Amino acid sequence: MKKIKSLLYIALTGLVMTFTSCKDWLTLMPLNEVVLENFWTEKADVESVLLGAYAALDQNAVQKMLMFGEMRSDNIVANTTANNDIIQITKDNILETNSNVNWSVFYSCINIANNVMHFAPQVAEKDPNYTDAELKSHIAEATAIRALCYWYLIRAYKDVPYVTRPSIDDTEEFFVPAEKFEVILESLIADLEEVKNFAVNKFVNEYANTARFTRVGIEALLSDLYLWKGDWDNCIAAVDRILERKMFEYDELMEDDPNACTVEIFRNKYPLITNVWQNEFGNAYNEIFGVGNSFETLFELSFSPSSGQSFNVVSSNYVNNEGTAGNLKPEPRVASNFTQGTNTIFESEYDGRFYESITESSSADYSITKYVYSNISYKLQTGQVQDLSRTERGENSDITWVIYRLTDVLLMQAEAMTMKAMEMGSEITGDTLAARNSLLENAFAIVQTVNSRAKGYNIFPPTDTIPGASYRTNAKQMEELVLKERRRELLFEGKRWFDLVRMARRDGNTERLSQLVLLKYTENVSAVRIKLADMNAIYWPILKDELKINTLLKQNPAYEEDEFIEKN
Repeated sequence: MKKIKSLLYIALTGLVMTFTSCKDWLTLMPLNEVVLENFWTEKADVESVLLGAYAALDQNAVQKMLMFGEMRSDNIVANTTANNDIIQITKDNILETNSNVNWSVFYSCINIANNVMHFAPQVAEKDPNYTDAELKSHIAEATAIRALCYWYLIRAYKDVPYVTRPSIDDTEEFFVPAEKFEVILESLIADLEEVKNFAVNKFVNEYANTARFTRVGIEALLSDLYLWKGDWDNCIAAVDRILERKMFEYDELMEDDPNACTVEIFRNKYPLITNVWQNEFGNAYNEIFGVGNSFETLFELSFSPSSGQSFNVVSSNYVNNEGTAGNLKPEPRVASNFTQGTNTIFESEYDGRFYESITESSSADYSITKYVYSNISYKLQTGQVQDLSRTERGENSDITWVIYRLTDVLLMQAEAMTMKAMEMGSEITGDTLAARNSLLENAFAIVQTVNSRAKGYNIFPPTDTIPGASYRTNAKQMEELVLKERRRELLFEGKRWFDLVRMARRDGNTERLSQLVLLKYTENVSAVRIKLADMNAIYWPILKDELKINTLLKQNPAYEEDEFIEKN
């Protein structure tokens, strides 16, 4: 009798998808008619399947990224029109039967990457035109794609099945137990360190430089992994290598046409897109989120409706073209009292990131509009916002979902510097004290740079937008400042919940996480507080149907039910 397949098994044996080149390189093309032995024969076959791994990170994957990284956070509440499964996620009432618990989209992508890594060396033996450098660069990309998928999985579920071999036919069983978070994390780091220097620095196709993993994209992923591991030095070093590459690219732009270069060097070190261009604010948003493929983008997923790529994640969750709010809304504290200057998140009514992310209706209701706008512009004169204009993205316009960008990794570096300083302790003197204060000074400079860029204070005084006296000497306060700035800078980008989980893992408890998240609750506060006291509760449950089929998997203890789950 044929056994019932788990969702993990189905994902690992799914059809490979691929796409073509040029700007339309996201067009999907199924390979289900291809005979395996006749397929892996030349370089083009490897390239085709590799691009299929990127295509597998479709809108369903982005929906998971948004859910895992944002919906449980203190940034988000559910709209009343959302379906019940989403409402329950935002209320931290996630059951193992919730349809969104399904993890198969990531395992489908993992299997495609595993196939590339398995077959590419065999192709190199058959195709004399397939160079060793090309082979190694393809392996580097596939390794990075696989690592990214596992990175989302372990941050969401903690311990997950770890499969590094391809599923080639349906005779192989993929019932495997979960591997520990820490083991997978170490493995991902080792894999990426092994291949990163073989990755491409720059593709001929300009769109590929942000929509495929280049060397700086891999360094960005490594920065994140090292930060979670608590390896502060390697996190700092990875970001420094990204900065070195970006300075090189900046020099190229200036050499090509200095009058057209929209990148500025902040504080003599940080090359960022200016927020002010031709006397109007909003330029950084327009280049990063409106147009995409920006100087600051290190890795993003690109979608082109004109090429058959469906992408409605933003319009269904944020606000659609008709101005109707989607499944999610800003938590009131994030949005309210901004123009009065008393908003507790942005702390300044001149912070352009509010205008980029949130709109207010005539009824004082708020909607999430990040990514929804293709263009935003306003003027800031003597501290007054004037002539605010926002253009919604057309229904068939291209859109990107940014996974890593420069200010994100810079703030990772600031956090690593701060934690390294904190570990030095407070009862120190001499060179050790000077080294600690230098770390905090550098961390503060990063936060100040990101904050001032958003407010345009690189042009309008005062230069310092955050008073820094205490932060420069107090590591604990500096840690909180970095997390606040990450919240402002990366609002609604699928980062906040992961930041809180990382903080809780570092703390060894959920006390700070709970204090922040509970602010959004108006009912069942005590029940949520009790639940979140369990460190296991900050992760997701495994889908119930998966547990029934794969008896090697064990449910997250925070979600175990009293009822008997039949295993056969």
